[in-house]
Amino acid sequence: MNRRNFTSSIVAMGCLTVLHGCVMDASEPEADALGNHEQAELGYNPGAGWNLAWSDEFDGTSLNTGNWNVLTSNYDPVTNNCNFGTGELEYPRAQNVTVSGGKLILTAERTSDNPVDSRCTGYGARSFYSGRIHTKGKVEKRYGKIVASIKVPSGYGMWPAFWTLGANISTTPWPACGEIDILEWNSNDPTWMKSATHWSTGAQADWGTGASGNYNLADSFHTYEVEWTASSMVFRLDGNIVANSTYYHNETEFQQPHYILLNLALGGNWYGNPSPASIALPSGTKKTMEVEWVRWYQQGSSTGVSLTNPGFESGMTGWTNWSPNGTEAAGFSETYNGGHAGSYHLTHYNNASPFEVWTYQTKSGLASGNYKVRAWVRKGGAYDIARLQAKTCASCAPVYTDLGTYGSWTLVETPAISVTGGYLELGFHTRLSAGNSANYIHMDDVELIRL
Repeated sequence: MNRRNFTSSIVAMGCLTVLHGCVMDASEPEADALGNHEQAELGYNPGAGWNLAWSDEFDGTSLNTGNWNVLTSNYDPVTNNCNFGTGELEYPRAQNVTVSGGKLILTAERTSDNPVDSRCTGYGARSFYSGRIHTKGKVEKRYGKIVASIKVPSGYGMWPAFWTLGANISTTPWPACGEIDILEWNSNDPTWMKSATHWSTGAQADWGTGASGNYNLADSFHTYEVEWTASSMVFRLDGNIVANSTYYHNETEFQQPHYILLNLALGGNWYGNPSPASIALPSGTKKTMEVEWVRWYQQGSSTGVSLTNPGFESGMTGWTNWSPNGTEAAGFSETYNGGHAGSYHLTHYNNASPFEVWTYQTKSGLASGNYKVRAWVRKGGAYDIARLQAKTCASCAPVYTDLGTYGSWTLVETPAISVTGGYLELGFHTRLSAGNSANYIHMDDVELIRL
C-alpha cells in the first residue's frame, strides 16, 4: 500500500496466472452476477496451538488510543511522505475515524473544502476526506496470524487496505523496512483479496498473490489474514480460502517487528491515477470501511520442559558438539560482539578452515504432540549448510530452517515436528567446506515450543 505502482509490481511478480488484474480465465462470472454473501459479527477460530497475543474488538464509543494513532493530514510523519507515495486523493482526518456498534468505521466523503497540508503544497488540494490509523509505537510484533473482520465499500476508486510496515521505518525507510499487504481491494476485481510483500534488494522488490471465493467481497464482512513465520507467509480469505501461492522468504525485513495499518484510500496509482471526478462518491454521500475486530495470534506456548543452558551463559554445559570429520571444536561459546541476552552466545567458527558441526541438546519424556524450536541468530557469509533443526532420533531426517544472512539478532524457528516417542534432538548444524575468515554465525536463547 506504500510507495509503489501496484499494477506494475504485480506484473513484475509473474502473476499473469495469479491475479485477476493481470489475466484470468474467461469463464469467471461477471461481478454483477456474483452473490453478496452478506455476513455479520463474524466468528473466527485460529486453530489449535494459536494464542491471542493482542486484539482490538472496537467496543465502546471511541477509538482506543492506547492501540492506535490517527492521521490528520495527507502528510504522514512516520513515513515522511505526501499522499502516501501512491498518489491517493484523500485527506485523512480524525472526524472520519469513529467507533460505534462494536465496529471501527473509516468514512470517505467528497469535499469542496480543498484541504492542503503546508508540507504538501506541491501536491495540490485533496478532493476527499477519509480515515487512516496505525499502531506504530503502540503495537509492534513479529510473526503469528494477523487477522481482521472487515467490510469494504463498493464503487470505483475505493482502495481499502489492511497491512503492516516494519517498525524500523523511521530509521530504515521504505522499502527496506518491509511491507506486508494482507488485504487490498480494487473495484475492477471485486471477488479478489489481493495480497503482497515489498522489501529491498538495493532496489524495490515485490511479490504478490491473491484469493478469490468467486463472490463479491464488497459491502459484507469477511475475514482477511496472513499466517507469518520466520520463513513463509500464507494469506487466507474467510479462514479457508488460501491465496494462490505461499511467500517463502529469508529477508530480514520480515524477521523483525511490524505494526498494523488500516485505511480507506481513494484513487491513486493502483487505479491509474484517475481524476477526482471519476471516483464513485458523489457529493453528500459517504462510503465506509468497517472493521469488527483485529487480532494478532502467536503460535505455541512454553512446553514446561526447560532446556539446559539455553543462552550458553554456562559455556557448552548441556550441549554436545558432533562432527563427521573431527572439527567439533569449531562449536564453542564466546562473548565476542556480545550475546542476544547476557554475555555469551554459541559460535561456529574455525579461523578460515573448513569445518562441520552439529551442536545439539537432547530431551526425553516429552508429551506427544507438535513442537517447534526457536532461537536468536545473526549470521554473515555463505555456508554449505546453516540450519536450526530438530529430529526425533539420531538417524532420523531433521526438520529444519535454513539460516539466512542477519546483520542483527533475528528470531528464527523450525517448522513443526511431530514427537510421538518422547525424544527430541535440537540444535544447530553448519558446514563450511572452503575456509573464509569473514564468515560468522552466532546463536543464542534457544526455546522449545509445544504447539
